[in-house]
Amino acid sequence: MSTWTEIGDRCWVRRYDEWDLNVGLVAGSDGAVVIDTRATAEQGSELLTHIRELTDVPVRWVVNTHAHFDHVVGNSVFTDATIYLHENAAAEEDLAGTTFSVAKVIDLGDRRVELLHLGNAHTSGDTVVVVPDADVFFVGDLVEESAPPSYGEDSFPLEWPDTIDRVIGMLSDTAKVVPGHGAVVDAEFVRDQAGDIGTVANTISGLHHAGTSLADALQHTEDWPWPLEQLQDAIKRGYGALGAPRRPTLPLLGPGSSA
Repeated sequence: MSTWTEIGDRCWVRRYDEWDLNVGLVAGSDGAVVIDTRATAEQGSELLTHIRELTDVPVRWVVNTHAHFDHVVGNSVFTDATIYLHENAAAEEDLAGTTFSVAKVIDLGDRRVELLHLGNAHTSGDTVVVVPDADVFFVGDLVEESAPPSYGEDSFPLEWPDTIDRVIGMLSDTAKVVPGHGAVVDAEFVRDQAGDIGTVANTISGLHHAGTSLADALQHTEDWPWPLEQLQDAIKRGYGALGAPRRPTLPLLGPGSSA
């Protein structure tokens, strides 16, 4: 059975068996922020019950780290809260809420929570939630611990390395990083995973630069840090961003030339 774990001053995480999803809770003197709300309304109701077992601080804000269903469908339960999400996340799934483009600060009374959009990665609407006074970072599916990062049909494999590098630039050696799925990790784990994310981007770019067709790239078995079957969308999305690869061609013979 999952339980709340306090990873910083009034910063909790609960790891649910369904989707191995992490939910965050940050409390201040004026209210609490919930980070992600689970995959169904029933799970959202269960989450609210679990929050009430932990604290009676009113939930005044909800933040969605991105638009995927396992993180947002429980929003409907939190009728008294302001829902915050990135403008791209709202547009992708027609989600209701208050949007921001680059950064937003939520004032909890005696502390603040920062919402940051650092670039395209897992989706175009990823939000990093920072609790500065506790050195805690909720990063959604920019990082995963219990499985490889998820490259879906809405991912940006070539931009992901730069985005995760911006996260790393904010991390101290003592930072607590909450991934979308799996155990809480540290800066070293994020740096290691960022290296593999960079390898995926470099391999896709290298194959494309060499003139490898998309069909052949999807069968390429070397150089990947994770199983090829989990990277099919990454390759397709990368090639889609780069355009059709140029194939080496022999020079045409000029007029009057002979073979």
